[in-house]
Amino acid sequence: MYNVFSTREIGVLKVVNLMLTARQMLIFKCIVEEFIENAEPVGSKALMMKYQLPYSSATIRNEMNFLENYGYLEKTHISSGRVPSKEGYRFYVHNLGKVDLDEGTKNQVATIINKHRRNLNEMVHESCNMLSELTHLTSVALGNASDDMLQRISVVPLDDGRVTAIIITSQGHVENKVFQFSSDVEMEDLLSCVNVMNELLIGTPISEVAFRLERDVRPILTTQVKQHEELFNAFLEAFVKFASNSVYFSGKENMLYQPEYNDVNKLRRLVTAFENSQSWKSLEPIALEDGVTVRIGSDSPIKDLNDVSVISASFKTGNESKGSISVIGPTRMPYEKVVSLVEYI
Repeated sequence: MYNVFSTREIGVLKVVNLMLTARQMLIFKCIVEEFIENAEPVGSKALMMKYQLPYSSATIRNEMNFLENYGYLEKTHISSGRVPSKEGYRFYVHNLGKVDLDEGTKNQVATIINKHRRNLNEMVHESCNMLSELTHLTSVALGNASDDMLQRISVVPLDDGRVTAIIITSQGHVENKVFQFSSDVEMEDLLSCVNVMNELLIGTPISEVAFRLERDVRPILTTQVKQHEELFNAFLEAFVKFASNSVYFSGKENMLYQPEYNDVNKLRRLVTAFENSQSWKSLEPIALEDGVTVRIGSDSPIKDLNDVSVISASFKTGNESKGSISVIGPTRMPYEKVVSLVEYI
């Protein structure tokens, strides 16, 4: 049983408490899975033939009427077959059985986790990439750097005035930033700048580094480094970006191929939501013991679209901080597969 979010408490109580017969459960499950596969309203005759149900078409229609009256199914128009409602999806997810992943998928996950010289960011990003590839949906990782501190800053000269700065944190996060400096900046000044920052900022929470740069580092650079303003501004920008860069997406383009988003206006709202990292704040890490959380329709972070679902789980990144990894897709997504993948990863 999984944690299914809903803002419609009465509807959820009705969904959870209503007991369906074995026949109703079987018919409902077949309808949901048929619609997930084909994105077309499901009729009684097609259902009976494809799934070889041991019931007449009339019996199936009667049960479909029952399920519709209780809010689990709905019609797209008067003469159409049925499709699952949001409440129906919640009921379906609430009653999902445990699905074991195949050994090939488990081995893919193990390969990512066990790779040598991989920091946390790389493992999370590769996990996201694998999730989006296996589900053909979009995945997102949300970090929480509440106890992540600066561990070291290093620089590597490249060519033509370019330098790579490497910022490493206590939780193994790494940010690489390529700077293009003017010809007036000398390597000696750059190294002096880095030495000052390492001396004064190591052990500082990432969220506070920009403030400490301004308060503690800038006055010293002003007196010791010739091109202090250019160097200071470059590192300030890098740290501000690093502190706010806590959302990682993979497979955004997968949503473009979902029939639900053939509508240009819907697609525009979806793309806008992807570009606005603030809209994902509701996915901030939940308690680890809560397991997998499923947000359906209006419960998802994309408030302008009611046919989006998000499946999330938390992971620990330090003594107190957590991150979350999620899969985003239409409400018509293969919940069994996605829930099992997210939970396992």
